[in-house]
Amino acid sequence: MTPLIEPILLIAGSFLLGSAPSAYLVTRYLTGMDIRRHGSGNAGATNVMEQVGMPVGIALGTFDCIGKGALPVVIAKLMDQPLSVQAAVGLVAVVGHNWSPFMKFTGGRGVATTIGVVFGFALWQEALILGVAIGVIGRLLYRDTGIWTLVAMVALPILTLAFDRPMEIVAMAVSIGMILIAKRLIANWEPPSAGQPLPQVLTYRLLWDRDVPQRTSWTRRAPEG
Repeated sequence: MTPLIEPILLIAGSFLLGSAPSAYLVTRYLTGMDIRRHGSGNAGATNVMEQVGMPVGIALGTFDCIGKGALPVVIAKLMDQPLSVQAAVGLVAVVGHNWSPFMKFTGGRGVATTIGVVFGFALWQEALILGVAIGVIGRLLYRDTGIWTLVAMVALPILTLAFDRPMEIVAMAVSIGMILIAKRLIANWEPPSAGQPLPQVLTYRLLWDRDVPQRTSWTRRAPEG
């Protein structure tokens, strides 16, 4: 096998694995609904947790984290690929999850997959801080992970610098942070509701990962008609 084939196959495979529409398929199988038309419209574990139930959401979140995020990175490491290739493998896993070609380039938000990538690189200090920000402060204390997930997105590249990680890891962390923020702003190509000023919607999306101030009115949305 030529030297370029393995990295190309690893990167392509990671993208395709990240693109697997697991939230869509599981929700469709269990309930018949298109998860993209309910709640936040996010085809990811958090929306599944809201629409289908916590056990299913946790199972999907675990798959997004370990199966999509950590596994490709670990495989690249076991194959002794350069760190730059390993970082690319982690990066495209998040890209695939967020913009799946199997769902017309819609998808999830990439948070669980990003945490999986962090696990794959054994960035345990970063993982602990992200877990506290998103899981403990966001979900358990405030019951709203929106702003704390944003804090984690911004903090990840700063933490990799603070813990003196290799520049390939820092560059990957910066890129993932930009990707996650871009996905918030773009959402799943959903335009603002009629009468909503675009700057207001973009601000809500950036800070709270939704188009409206109230979380419950957003997570309980259902298709019209």
